[in-house]
Amino acid sequence: MRLDIHVHSCFSDGVPTPKEIVEHCRKIGLDGVAITDHDRIEGSLEALKYAGEGFMVITGVEVSSKDGHILALGVKEPVEAGLSAGETVKRIHALGGIAIAAHPYDRYRRGVGDAVLTVPFDAIEAVNGHTFGNTKDPMEMAAKSKLPMTGGTDAHSLAEIGNVSITTEKTDILDAIKKGDVRIRHVWPGLFPFWHARTLLDRFIAGARKKL
Repeated sequence: MRLDIHVHSCFSDGVPTPKEIVEHCRKIGLDGVAITDHDRIEGSLEALKYAGEGFMVITGVEVSSKDGHILALGVKEPVEAGLSAGETVKRIHALGGIAIAAHPYDRYRRGVGDAVLTVPFDAIEAVNGHTFGNTKDPMEMAAKSKLPMTGGTDAHSLAEIGNVSITTEKTDILDAIKKGDVRIRHVWPGLFPFWHARTLLDRFIAGARKKL
């Protein structure tokens, strides 16, 4: 199976609707997706309606903890923003989800940093499609913390989806992530700024259409 587990919809700061995301994922050959809007679960839940046979939608949210962004996969309700990383992970686990440190060492965006060494995360997002520089190598820190690695596009437009994905032979994706039974697949990182620029263009076009 191949999935993109970090995608944003129009329910937060993304451009596409959940339906458009699912349809596009099918079109490009993905087997599943996780819609992880910022502190909102509605888009993820709506996407479930369009999953259908042979395609998996993993519910989720990107939580804005006090210490940085955390992906909550497998939850069906939002997790309160503004809590410490430790409390956020605790609440994600209580809701039956798994907690992934999103872009933990991103130079320009809020990641949890060295909290990966002390907080019981289930995995580290080692490759993020919107990261243009890290303060530390997330792969090295994953090894140091003995945490599994994942990757995701952090897509905010359809064009980005699938440029970073995970593959696994397991059908229980959350368990596969926790056990490190996934592989990261991605395009050349030098293309990441291009896809980010494409997102900005799509946002401009979407905004212009709303004014018509």
